[in-house]
Amino acid sequence: MAKSAPDCLRCNGTRIFISVRPRERYAHARLCDCVAMPCKTCKNTRFIVEQDSYQRDVAIVCPDCEQIKQRVQLYNNARIPRRYLNSRLSEQDRDAENEMVFDLLGSIFRLLPQRLSNRNLLETDSEDLKGMVLMGPPGTGKTHLMTGFAYQCTISHGISCIFQSFAELLSELRQGYSDGKSDMEIIDPHLQTDILIIDDMGKGRNSDWELSILDMLISERYNRNQIIMVSTNFTESEENTLKEKIRNREKTESEIYIADTIRGRVGERIHSRLKEMCYFENLLGQDRRIGEDELDD
Repeated sequence: MAKSAPDCLRCNGTRIFISVRPRERYAHARLCDCVAMPCKTCKNTRFIVEQDSYQRDVAIVCPDCEQIKQRVQLYNNARIPRRYLNSRLSEQDRDAENEMVFDLLGSIFRLLPQRLSNRNLLETDSEDLKGMVLMGPPGTGKTHLMTGFAYQCTISHGISCIFQSFAELLSELRQGYSDGKSDMEIIDPHLQTDILIIDDMGKGRNSDWELSILDMLISERYNRNQIIMVSTNFTESEENTLKEKIRNREKTESEIYIADTIRGRVGERIHSRLKEMCYFENLLGQDRRIGEDELDD
């Protein structure tokens, strides 16, 4: 994508500015003010002239102008929560705790263009590129990395992506039933997008209905050989997985906790598919939401 003037600090040369609108839950992309500067390709005419096979001059839409508008739309379709409008996967976010995840995300990015340009070559590229299941305690930066991944997909690479909180999807499905919509009507965009990111997988009551929705999403993308990314507080070990407090029916003073692994939380069928589709990575460390002053106490 063509760069804007190097001194534009608002968009860092992407020509796309990310902001939030009052009372809207998602971050919003628009053309940066620096786009008013002349496009190097079409001089802001929006068209360029090329010669066809008969050496005739033909006006076509400027590819740079068209590309930037497409990427604005891709970001807005990704549904990035407003809290994460500044997520970028920039090097300043890299540290000793997330370095391995950064490197793996970089490898995924390098393989994405080839994979998406050969969508029908299922056997030849199935082993070359996988998604990621990012596991770890609350506050370790999983959602920040995944929304940064979505930014890179849409703005930097022009790849379609949907970031979807699993709890929010369930809420939309319940509302859809009231509006007379089927599960597939609501889920279909999640199957059409190049990259699907499921945030907080396993969160909720873990009812049969919730697991059936998750199974539908995972199985459909598995059968279509589509990439999926996941964040979850549940890991593969009871030692570092999320421990949830449950109500003690005997009403004693002792507290009861349950420590589900990701396999126990989502079931064998979903876990097996994810193991084939994704790399499983742990992101451990301290809660980044807690300030340094609080850590010193």
